[in-house]
Amino acid sequence: MKALSLLVICAGLLELMVPSSQNAFFIPIPSIFAPTTKFSCPNVGTVFTYDVLAWNTNRPNRMIAVEQDQFNCRIRSDAQGIYDWFGGLAPRLNDVAEKALITDIRPLRPGYTGKASKYNLPSRFSEIEYVVTYGLAVVPAGMFWAYKIRKTYYWENSLCYTTTLWWSSSLKWTILQWPEQPGRPSQAGGLNWGLLSVAS
Repeated sequence: MKALSLLVICAGLLELMVPSSQNAFFIPIPSIFAPTTKFSCPNVGTVFTYDVLAWNTNRPNRMIAVEQDQFNCRIRSDAQGIYDWFGGLAPRLNDVAEKALITDIRPLRPGYTGKASKYNLPSRFSEIEYVVTYGLAVVPAGMFWAYKIRKTYYWENSLCYTTTLWWSSSLKWTILQWPEQPGRPSQAGGLNWGLLSVAS
């Protein structure tokens, strides 16, 4: 317990050094200390502001929680209008195999590793792998307990790209999204963003 307290204090001090998602960091903790979290969407009307500019306003992009529709979290984005995040973890998802994978990942639990190929369902990829850990995440908006979901996509055993999400259990939403492609530097902006602020 002392170790966890020290971790929180250290992360709090380091929080002052995170002006953008480029500098965000995650400190995993042993799964024995981590909770499991059932599926739910953020409270309707919650406004999440991210450190990426919306193309149409030239201001930090906002996502506003609209409603929960079965296993979809519906949001309204300044940049992209109204759309769904399946299971709160994947926007505009049409991949049947990945939908099955996300359905099985709930409730979120650290140590979980899942592969879409086991479902034998149609997919754009030959393999999709999800790995879940839990810990303290520090983003521009502050420090949060969060699940780190690393999503890796393959085609014929070749890595296509990886997307890392940090999903806050208290906010019930993504506080960082970070896609990476082999051989390309990954920088804040575009599809790479972190939470600047949250308001209800």
